[in-house]
Amino acid sequence: MNAEAKESFIMPNTTIEMLSDLINICEDAREFYATAAYRTKSRSLGETFRRIASTRESVIINLRLHALSIAGEAAEEEIGDGRTSDLFRPLRTEIDDMEIALLRKLEKAESVALEQFRDALNSESPEATTDLIERQMQMLDETYSHIKFLKRHLGSAA
Repeated sequence: MNAEAKESFIMPNTTIEMLSDLINICEDAREFYATAAYRTKSRSLGETFRRIASTRESVIINLRLHALSIAGEAAEEEIGDGRTSDLFRPLRTEIDDMEIALLRKLEKAESVALEQFRDALNSESPEATTDLIERQMQMLDETYSHIKFLKRHLGSAA
């Protein structure tokens, strides 16, 4: 097998692993926001968290469909294998505390998630994968900006 053929053989596995990691991060976030939406006493914050959970679900679906198009259905079990990223999991114990401290931690978690997506952009992935990740990052960036806004808004109201 020549070097070029070998590279194209290896790349999808690396790309699939990277996509799987991004899916796991988004699944962790989706679970957090879905739980937070039901546990918060604030109606508006609950709505915000439901929207964010829905956005994460869209990102998961888009990444999973793309990964399946690359790897085929035979690799379906490997894609988003259920390993959580533990980025949002520690925050689940703080859902009842909807104060500025939780929003600060959410802001940091969202920032780390965005950084993971930025790192994925720097991987040697096919152009279609890079384009998809960029589009999904735009949605995540909107979430990050909204969390920052909420933090500032609650901070000024305190």
